[in-house]
Amino acid sequence: MTEETHGSSSGGTPELPTFFDLLPIDKHAKIFGLSMQHEVVPIMMSMLIIAFLGVFSIMATRNLTKIPGGLQAILEIIVEALDNFVKSVLGKLSDKFLPLIGSLFIYIIIMNLIGQIPGFHSPTTSYNTTLALTLIVFVVTQYYGLKYNGPVNFFKHMMGEPKWMAPMQFPLHLLQEFFTRPLSLSMRLFGNLMGQHTVLAIFIGFSPLLLGFIPIPIQFPFVLLDLLLASLQAFIFAFLASFYIAGSIGEKKL
Repeated sequence: MTEETHGSSSGGTPELPTFFDLLPIDKHAKIFGLSMQHEVVPIMMSMLIIAFLGVFSIMATRNLTKIPGGLQAILEIIVEALDNFVKSVLGKLSDKFLPLIGSLFIYIIIMNLIGQIPGFHSPTTSYNTTLALTLIVFVVTQYYGLKYNGPVNFFKHMMGEPKWMAPMQFPLHLLQEFFTRPLSLSMRLFGNLMGQHTVLAIFIGFSPLLLGFIPIPIQFPFVLLDLLLASLQAFIFAFLASFYIAGSIGEKKL
């Protein structure tokens, strides 16, 4: 067996080591009540990704030209694809929500994929990260539902049709809106990413050595599967966020 996976020594879920493990600090220490190993590292990785995206966006857009080429052309293709996707769900309001949905998709897909880079960790394998993203979608959904429909119509919508079923449907809709949807949205992203990276860490840990020091990459098929599923989960999160917002606003407003 090759290098011991991060987290397995404490009996927890196997994880690949990160560059934080190389720092001369107590890995089991707590900062403001947060576990260094399981809570602080995902926060630091998230901050690194935010900083990278901020700097990259500034550098990539400071010299835009009318005839795009190279990096600008690639970015315009990505933005156009995201615009078409959001427009297919949110119709004429797509311009208002493209920055939010597009940012969520790009941010999540990078968080999902960064764990493939040796020394880095996917923040979305922490439930705190996926729950925070879900709370953003939840707040936006409720805010725009109230803004476009008003409090009376917003809650009347939750009563459903026919009206005589309202006493039964209203509590079910409240449960769905305030519990079921946020829980499923956050758990889906967290569970899939944690499962993928756990399987990958296990197979890397059991990789045999050729001549005693050359690891045989038996985990390679799972790396390809991880790339596919990580991209798919980012798309699903963005789609469901768009779908929830559209449902809250109402089809007549779109």
